[in-house]
Amino acid sequence: MVRLSIIPHDEHFFGFFEDAANIMVAAAETLEKMLDDFGNAEVYRKQISDLEHKGDSVIHKVMDKLNRTFVTPLDPEDIRGIASHLDDVIDYIQAASERLVLYQVVTPHQASKDLAKLLVTTSREVSIVIFMLRDLRQRKEIVTHCIEINRLENAGDKIYREALGQLFKQGDALELIRWKEIVEQVENALDTCEDLADVIESVVVKNA
Repeated sequence: MVRLSIIPHDEHFFGFFEDAANIMVAAAETLEKMLDDFGNAEVYRKQISDLEHKGDSVIHKVMDKLNRTFVTPLDPEDIRGIASHLDDVIDYIQAASERLVLYQVVTPHQASKDLAKLLVTTSREVSIVIFMLRDLRQRKEIVTHCIEINRLENAGDKIYREALGQLFKQGDALELIRWKEIVEQVENALDTCEDLADVIESVVVKNA
């Protein structure tokens, strides 16, 4: 005979989210350092790679826990969405760092520095929201931070467009391809932060 038991909400998910958010912020901060101290680019690339591996481990724990948990603190699709977006942000940061080394960049483009700095600010905002998920009664504060994340992403869009415009004007096809690939990864990370904020806003609405 199969026994059924009432399984309480598993709060481990919030801890996993917080771990992944801390890793995301650390990766963004390391990318910014990489661009400001490019003579040690390979050192920072390795650090980001290590952080990405740690992030993968945390996300794996989320998915494993989700598959084994009957009653979750948030809807399963929201848990998957939050975990996947955190993972994607870290992956995009790693992709940017890998390309900076692979393409043998000598001097970082100013737009890459500006976007990296913006990503640090945005990732910190995301981290604040992630840590607030334990208490959804803070819905007004959560939404305020989500709005700020959207504003920062829009600022990133502007930097990205202006950078591409400058590169087109310079007429160097190789430089255009190289830097488009690099800044696009950072812009993708910013876009994903906005997507994550949208998921969290929907969580707030569901639990209002």
